[in-house]
Amino acid sequence: MLRFYTIIRHYSLTIAILGVIYGLAVNEQLGKLCAGVAILLFGMLFLSDGFKVFSGGVVEKTLTNSTKTSLRSIIFGTIVTTLMQSSSLVSVLSISFVSAGLISLVQGIGVIFGANLGNTTGSWLIAGASSINISSLALPLIVGGLLFNFQKSSSYKGVGKILAGLGFFFLGVFYIKLGFEGFKDVMDFSQYKLEGYRAIVGFIFIGALITAVIQSSHATLAIIITAYTQSQIGYTDALAATLGTSVGGVVTALVASFSTNINGKRLAVANCIFNFVTVLLIVVFFSYFVQINNAISDIIGLGADSILRLAVWHTLFNFFGVVLFIMFIPRIAEFLTTLIKGHGTQDTAPLFISDALLPYKDTAIHALENEVKHLYDNAFAIIAHTTGFSRTDIRSDTPIKELLAKREWFRREFDVSEFYNTQIKSLFNAIMDFSTKLQTFVQDPEYIKRIVALQIASRKIAEATKNISFLQKNMRKNALGSNVALQEAYDEIRLDLANLLRFIDYIKHAPKEKLSDVKITLKQQKKFFKRQDKEAFVVVQSLIYQKSISTAEGTSLLNDLAFSHSVAKELIVAANYIYGLSTIRTIKKMQPPLH
Repeated sequence: MLRFYTIIRHYSLTIAILGVIYGLAVNEQLGKLCAGVAILLFGMLFLSDGFKVFSGGVVEKTLTNSTKTSLRSIIFGTIVTTLMQSSSLVSVLSISFVSAGLISLVQGIGVIFGANLGNTTGSWLIAGASSINISSLALPLIVGGLLFNFQKSSSYKGVGKILAGLGFFFLGVFYIKLGFEGFKDVMDFSQYKLEGYRAIVGFIFIGALITAVIQSSHATLAIIITAYTQSQIGYTDALAATLGTSVGGVVTALVASFSTNINGKRLAVANCIFNFVTVLLIVVFFSYFVQINNAISDIIGLGADSILRLAVWHTLFNFFGVVLFIMFIPRIAEFLTTLIKGHGTQDTAPLFISDALLPYKDTAIHALENEVKHLYDNAFAIIAHTTGFSRTDIRSDTPIKELLAKREWFRREFDVSEFYNTQIKSLFNAIMDFSTKLQTFVQDPEYIKRIVALQIASRKIAEATKNISFLQKNMRKNALGSNVALQEAYDEIRLDLANLLRFIDYIKHAPKEKLSDVKITLKQQKKFFKRQDKEAFVVVQSLIYQKSISTAEGTSLLNDLAFSHSVAKELIVAANYIYGLSTIRTIKKMQPPLH
């Protein structure tokens, strides 16, 4: 019996899917309706994939370069969603880009608001497909798309996916209509005989629920429009249900935000604010908006029973939301930044990389560079504190020699090994995982070399941080100890590492014309530490001979000098690769993540 329950639990999803298939096969009309929804969603996927082929990085490059103002962000979100017919895709991209730090929260809010407006073009397409017998084009488009997809050229494949996507889109609408013709026995919307605001709220809930389950407002709109044409719901009920698609549509963005950082979550909440507040205001003044919708429909020549009035409605309330919020986007960003704060995880979790960025190689590599710099920033803080300095000390203009007397960090409880595990190791492994996946999306050797260079930089940063942990105990003891000779020897280690940290920090802001000088200085630093490594034995032997330190203390000092020189060399290699001062000549397979 126990084994039987184990099998059921293990294969529960498969059993559930097979149960759904059987249920749809038994009820023919319900099967046709659900098949129509599935085919329509399949068409949307094909359309999105087809347009991605032609984006060639344009979407992500434009997103980072052409969203400087709230208005431009909204226009961008509207246009891209109109072209790609997927507000979900644009919303997920926006959340990923905000999380990656490639666009600001203000820009992301504008894009996601525009995506809601651009999504309304789908309702015009669906309403148009429902009002005429366009399904006769479905099969020819699918066949033509398939023939294009057999070609080697990526452009032909893109055209094929777009044609096939349109074909499946129209075929899906056709099957939804077909399913509704005999659907009254399964789920008759006309049974919901509500009046006034109860009817409005009820059908908003129905529209929201279907959209949340299907995760496609387009598919829900197709169901609503078909139900209206079959006289299963009235005009105002259809308007209310259409309004509900905006409420249910926030689910996709919310789910996408779960795997992002705090800014991604803020953007998902901004999307909720836009949709919920817009819907609430429309509900409060519902009758007035219906009158406005009818007036607009009359002006553009739509008949009283025209399905396209639902498309007008969909556009009207989203446009109202954009006009309502456009002036408040910066304030919304400020409000969300104040309201939703991180909980101490921003240094340990990836800030920039996200699997959603993988198909966009240029943007993904840029995000990877930022994440490696984030890893270095974590290591910078750990190494600075281990050597007795604050980050402010290192970044100040005060000569390091004058800061050596500051020993506050040696008096604090600071476990380097713990910080290595929480702030370096986990982030390093995330970087390796993302960069390994990214290599499957790129073929250009130069891109691959850049990815490998960043992987090497990450590993060197992790190794430097691990090596500094071996220094902590002796450095702290001798920096606070009474042996002047040992204190001076460890102060020299502190001085050399702090100067190196300061110079690498300078590289962040160095102008491009100075990079050749930076490269020369890093070479000089590398030679300096190499020379120090060679002279270490002589220095220690001299201190022992002078009886300034014991032989045991000399052995420890010798080991610590070796560790400090390794830290320096690893940081220099990492800096060279991060800032492109060194390049990979041959691509080697990276070692597995650190443990």
